[in-house]
Order: sequence, then C-alpha cells, then structure tokens
Amino acid sequence: MRSWMAKVIGALGCALALVAGPACAADPASLTISAGTQQRSWTRDELLRDPRLVDVTVDDDNLKRRLTFKAIPLTALLRGMPVNDSASATTAASDGYVSHLPMRLLLADRANEPRAWLAVENPAAPWPRLKDQDIGPFRLIWTVPPGGAATAINESHWTYSIVRIDITAPPAERYAAIRPAAGQPADGPVMRGFATFQRVCFSCHSLNRVGDANLGPDLNVPYSPVEYLGDDKLARLIRDPQSLRWWPNSRMSAIDEQTLSNAGLKDLLAYLRHMAGRKVAAPGGGS
Repeated sequence: MRSWMAKVIGALGCALALVAGPACAADPASLTISAGTQQRSWTRDELLRDPRLVDVTVDDDNLKRRLTFKAIPLTALLRGMPVNDSASATTAASDGYVSHLPMRLLLADRANEPRAWLAVENPAAPWPRLKDQDIGPFRLIWTVPPGGAATAINESHWTYSIVRIDITAPPAERYAAIRPAAGQPADGPVMRGFATFQRVCFSCHSLNRVGDANLGPDLNVPYSPVEYLGDDKLARLIRDPQSLRWWPNSRMSAIDEQTLSNAGLKDLLAYLRHMAGRKVAAPGGGS
C-alpha cells in the first residue's frame, strides 16, 4: 500500500501536505512535533545523542520478529507541550501515509499499560527493510507488559518513516463531513464502524472529499465502494485486495483479523452504507 509512494514523495523531500495545514518537513532525517502554537524539531543526529535514548526490545508488529531498537519514550518528547488525552496525534510519513492515533494511548505511562516509544535508526546499523521498503529513520514502537492490554495495540499503531506528528483535535471534530447522522446509537454498528473507519481507512482514504491523506480513492464520492462492490466483495477486497483484482502495484495491503476483526469489518460496512446516503457533491457538480 505504501512502498510505491515512497519513491515519488521521497524524491520531492516532503512528507505530506496535510489538509489541516501542517507544513512538510524539508529534511527526511528530521522529526517535527507540533501542538497548538508550540513546535519542536530534532535531527536524527540530535536524537541519537539524546541521553534519554535506551535499548528497547520488542516483538515488532511490522517486521514480525523480535528486535532491539534505540528509542525514547514518546511521553519524554511531549513533556511540556499542550497535549491532553482527548486529542489525536496525526503522524505523517515520508511515503504519504497518515495515522490518527489517540493521545490517551501515546500518553500512557503506567507499568501495566502499553507504552509508545520513538525508535531512532542509526544509519551505521540500518533497520531491516519491510517489503523492500526503508522504514527509517523514525518509528513508533510499543512495549506491552505481561498481562497488559495488548489488544489495544495492533499493526496500525506501529507507524514508520515518520517525519511529522501534529497534535490536533480528533478527525471527527475536524471533519464534519465524515460524521454519521445525529441520533445514531453510540454503541450501534454505525458509530462503531465510524471509529473503525478513522483507525483503519482514514490513513489512506478521504471520505466526502475531506481528510489528511489521498493515497487511495475517496470512499464516498462519487460512489461508495459498498454501492459498486457490495458488502461481500468489498469485504474480500479489504481482507486481500489481490483476491478480487490482480494488481501487482496496488497501493492497498491486506488487512488481517488482528488489525480488523470480523465484527469490526461488519461495523465498517454498516458505516459505509450509512454514509452512502450522506454524500457531498462530486467535483464538477456530478453525483
């Protein structure tokens, strides 16, 4: 899903022009974190010399092996910035991928909770490649204590090739056009699917012509994929895109049950069906 864009956007030296307005990072070996009016930036060399850097051994959810990284607790980098656990962290990668991560997870710092770390790649000892793609120099990795809430963390939280992290309001607050109609039960399938959409789909797709990413097509304009594929074929596409249409250079990778459960997939389809009745106009006034 991501490797084809890395060469194009990497050549431009810019991570992503976020709709919300953050600027692109000029140096791919630097990281910027912004929150409100505050902004902090570090080069890779600066972070590799940071005294807070320690060895962290994890079962890598991207590379599917146990590895040791040089890493800094993300809470240490955020200390003193205006952040709270109701906000969202929009991470922009050098290949155009965007993640929206709840700050309550990134700020977790207790011994019995999953903990987010910023891993920093030493160019003298590069990390293994993922599907022939360079995933450095900055990644989010996670430690989960024995008996901890491992289910709260899945592959979508292990973001890589990060160049910028913007602490903002959650997507649902910033983009009214992605919200379901008022009155939907908070614990119903549409609202559960809405939460799943923001976690799984909004990293690559827009909906109703709004969003932070455009790696994939809009999921409602001019038609929702549930309208032209139906639930069954769309579910197959999500689980294994190549099973529905053979496309070696496809942008989309398979989304497994660990990242998106079968129940979560049904909820996602319910949300997309609901939003098919809540379209904005297509460019040029088409429907």
